[in-house]
Amino acid sequence: MKSILIITAFLISSLASFSQKLKSAKSLTTAFSTAAKSGKPVFLIINTPTIDHLKKLPENAKVDFTSALDDKEVISKVEENFVVYNTTMVDTSVRSIMRSGNIKQFPAYIFLRSNREIFFSESANSTDKNRYFSMIERAKAAFKEKSISDLEKDAQQKGDAATLKKLIDARKKIGITNNADLIEQYVGNLKISDFNNYDNVVYILEAGPYADGTAYRLAYTNRKLIDSIYKTEPQYKRVAFNNAIISNTMIAAAKDKNLNKAMAGANFARSTWSRDYRGADKSYNNQMLWYYSTVKDTASYLRTAAYFYDNHYMNIGADSIKKIEQRNHTVNSKNQSLQLGAKKMVSKEKMDSLMKLPGIKTVTSSIVSISSSGNNYANELNNAAWKFYEIGTKNINYLTKAMLWSRRSIELNPISGYYDTLAHILYRIGYFEEAIKTQEIAIEKAKKEQISTTNFELELKKIKARTL
Repeated sequence: MKSILIITAFLISSLASFSQKLKSAKSLTTAFSTAAKSGKPVFLIINTPTIDHLKKLPENAKVDFTSALDDKEVISKVEENFVVYNTTMVDTSVRSIMRSGNIKQFPAYIFLRSNREIFFSESANSTDKNRYFSMIERAKAAFKEKSISDLEKDAQQKGDAATLKKLIDARKKIGITNNADLIEQYVGNLKISDFNNYDNVVYILEAGPYADGTAYRLAYTNRKLIDSIYKTEPQYKRVAFNNAIISNTMIAAAKDKNLNKAMAGANFARSTWSRDYRGADKSYNNQMLWYYSTVKDTASYLRTAAYFYDNHYMNIGADSIKKIEQRNHTVNSKNQSLQLGAKKMVSKEKMDSLMKLPGIKTVTSSIVSISSSGNNYANELNNAAWKFYEIGTKNINYLTKAMLWSRRSIELNPISGYYDTLAHILYRIGYFEEAIKTQEIAIEKAKKEQISTTNFELELKKIKARTL
């Protein structure tokens, strides 16, 4: 169960009035077909399903969620240059594009060639139409540049450092963080002395090299330089280095079913926790759980998960968990703000000077980012319990653990979905009457939460009929 975190940035400019809407293609397929015929690129707009429940802002914050994309001048400019497809993040047809472009902030504005290749992207809503005019011009300029597919052909033919760098840079520009294979080729063109150069090593780390790869080993040959990089670079960049290395290594490991590579990725994740041994152990096992789940190694998953959730989630009291989560939420919010601030915000001095200008009104730029839940422990325990149920195990020891995890998730956050999970596990164990009562609670909770009870009621019928 994922949740979303609102990150808002406030910019200053004049505020226009809006009334129209962009014309959108009926489907993504239609948009690409029209683009191929017209020679225009596709402008893909991905919003959150609804914005109403996201407006949880400080009491003194005044936010206008209208968009300058509804301004008639902006609409005219967009429709003149692009084929538009407007959708939401739950649209399955755009998920592969979201993955390839590493799209995590919404609304997302993604520009694609007719072959579905991303060539430019931005995020955040704004009430400043000049922001969109600027975006359009930059997208048009990017469209004229050499495509990634052409750069890939060049890299295959030449394979030199300069050509590979152009390809890596083009991929980074559109948000692709998995450049591990390319950086392996790239370092093959370098001299040993190049790994004593600060900028060269930063460039390698940004590509997310495999934790068991040549590029990673060569980048770490000068330990003093690595230490300097991790002390000098901003925190969000250091986190990005580590996340890319872990993610790229684990994805490659799962793809090839390479246990040794997975362990290398998990060990790197563990090393990022320095002297926090508990956090390091948790990070290692979290990565290995993902690997076992992805390659469908059920026996290893169940064995590792049983240790992992008992050791890291069940041996600490509910009150302590809530304090930890509050502290983590504060830290994560601060880190998100710093990262977005570096990219989106104008300086305080600039903002103050703009505020003094006559006739200037505040313009809001809003961003919705995918982030971890505020009730992370409850969510993870619920998901772990449901995973054990979903796997289909009938081992009473594993099911008992899942039941205890589910009960703890409810203790931390008593919502309908968690009661539904517990009801299913109780049914699997054979506690049919308790399963019925628990599912009835799930339905009552869902009503209070104002969400659909249809699926919960269908599951209740199956529990009563013993056909679940």
